[in-house]
Amino acid sequence: MLASDIQYDKYNTLDDFLEQIINLYNNGKFKKVIFCSNKYLEKNPPSHKLYNILGITYNKLNNNKLAFDSYSKAINIEPNFAVSYFNIGLLFHEQNSFDRAIDNYKKAISLNPNYIDAMFNLANVLNENAQDKKAINVYRLLLKKDYNHVDTHYNLGVIFKKINRLSSSIFHFNEVLKIKSIYLDTFFNLGTLYQKIKNFEKAIYYYSQECKTNENNYMAYYLMGNANIEKGDLQHAYQNFKKTLQINPKFFSAFKYLGYIKQKEEDYSLAIHFYKKFLKINPSCSETYNNIGSIFEEKKEFVKALNYYKNSLKYDPVNYLAHHNMGNVLQKLGELDGAMDSYEKALKICPNNAETLLNYGCTNLRKGFLKIGFKMYENRFYSKEFICNPPKENLIWDGKKSLKGKHFFVYDEQGFGDIIQFSRYLILLKERGAKVTFKVREDLHKLLSTIKIDINLISNYPNYKEIDFESPLLSLPFLLGADIKNIPFQQSYIFANEKKITCWNKRLDNQKFKIGINWRGSNDDKSFGLNNLKKIAELPNVQLISLQKGESEEDLNNIDFPIKSFNGEIDNEGDAFVDTAAIIVNCDLIITCDTSIAHLSGALGKKTWILLKKIPDWRWMLNRSDTPWYQNTILFRNTSIKNWKLVFEKIYKKIKYNNI
Repeated sequence: MLASDIQYDKYNTLDDFLEQIINLYNNGKFKKVIFCSNKYLEKNPPSHKLYNILGITYNKLNNNKLAFDSYSKAINIEPNFAVSYFNIGLLFHEQNSFDRAIDNYKKAISLNPNYIDAMFNLANVLNENAQDKKAINVYRLLLKKDYNHVDTHYNLGVIFKKINRLSSSIFHFNEVLKIKSIYLDTFFNLGTLYQKIKNFEKAIYYYSQECKTNENNYMAYYLMGNANIEKGDLQHAYQNFKKTLQINPKFFSAFKYLGYIKQKEEDYSLAIHFYKKFLKINPSCSETYNNIGSIFEEKKEFVKALNYYKNSLKYDPVNYLAHHNMGNVLQKLGELDGAMDSYEKALKICPNNAETLLNYGCTNLRKGFLKIGFKMYENRFYSKEFICNPPKENLIWDGKKSLKGKHFFVYDEQGFGDIIQFSRYLILLKERGAKVTFKVREDLHKLLSTIKIDINLISNYPNYKEIDFESPLLSLPFLLGADIKNIPFQQSYIFANEKKITCWNKRLDNQKFKIGINWRGSNDDKSFGLNNLKKIAELPNVQLISLQKGESEEDLNNIDFPIKSFNGEIDNEGDAFVDTAAIIVNCDLIITCDTSIAHLSGALGKKTWILLKKIPDWRWMLNRSDTPWYQNTILFRNTSIKNWKLVFEKIYKKIKYNNI
């Protein structure tokens, strides 16, 4: 029936009229709803249902006053009419009059305890008014009436996420998906939640589902890239950050992570390219300057690295990592005072960081401050760079208690050179009256058994019931109060086997000045090329003898001057350095890079020349040609990064003119 055909006389039933009015409302003819309703009310008794419809219509036309008046008239006619209380609640809710909205929603629920919409809106207004606990209680009450109310599960997921009750949030978002397979941003929310609890596999799954339903959600791709990084999947992370930028080219944070990925892949030029793109929009990002600095540090471009670390600290003076990294670079540049200053600043920010404490200790050791250096070196137990277990708490020696009659267990750590260098401290334990057991790799037992004291050498851990104290080997200098003036046994403390000495002596040319050489260590930056020795090899009455073992012996095939080699015959019976020690004793001089041969030769007391890179390991300190560790040793320091020419010219002259 058309609006113009509506009859307002008493013969029309109210229900028929209401049906026609609702049709007008649903067709958007709001003014006709008002006109017809008022005409009807002029000739018929007042109706709370009709006034309620009038209130809804006035609200639709933004006439809040008439809407409120209409709802009020409906309640005056029917005081228990819950719907009008609900609608008044909506009216106040829209006006942000939260207390009055709450009161009216509650009234509606009191009149109709199963009024789902009123309960939902009450919970919503409580949620919007930061009354989380009350909102949760109302939502839960609603679910008891209608468990499949999807919006309630969704809103509970949002609230629990906000208040960091992550497992509850995950539960309700999962319930949403049981009711509806796709609903709003539920996939995205689950992705962020699983990422927070570090379940990156599930996070990636839900982000990918979000991207299937909303392929333009660049944030889902971005966060999925972050989750990929956490899983170590740099390839997919790279693809997702690229997709992020494809959707939103101005989302520059993705460039930072593209830089990070390429840095991890050691594609440094591309990493710097991405980082610089990010810095164009975020020129004050301290973290990114630090990352570029670490790239240049890795490339051994230390001055450039230093400048980027300075920029990092310019924008964030309390960036711990930048202070730490600056300390590392300054150490590598030989600027030890500056390095210590940087480490001290880092430690003010993170006082207990093991890496910084360790590096600070190594800087002190480089400066010759052994007491404080070895004390700080104890932080290696907690460093990522070292694999060394600290002593058991009940077996820690304080450096003061008497060792007389006590069983002291020491275990090895680090490399051959470290074991040889610091095994001298086993003697001091013995001199203090301890029974000493040293767990060390079995192939070193024969060499270390030449130390002139009774030490029990083992390869496995002992019965701890028999142990009074224990310590890793490199903790002994700290425990025994090592100082640059009291380093023990500088002359010699390890000895070669007499039979081996005689055996190897017969195979050497004793008419010549015999120089044992070792040119390659475990790190290339410590090594030097064999061709540097050519002029020395061509000196009359000089014989070069290779102490090199392993693959590096093949270098001998690429030279055109003589070096005596024993082609894999050295130390091939299972005992490390036993033959090497005997050959060293038979030599007149040892020339070696910084490797275990340097320590073995020094511990044997042989005249030893050690060639050191520009900034060597902490134990060799800086700016001195001698070492307190080995009395008969001279240090030749390279002033260049890779070119050893000047060092070998000096060595050549010393040998040629018998200035040895």
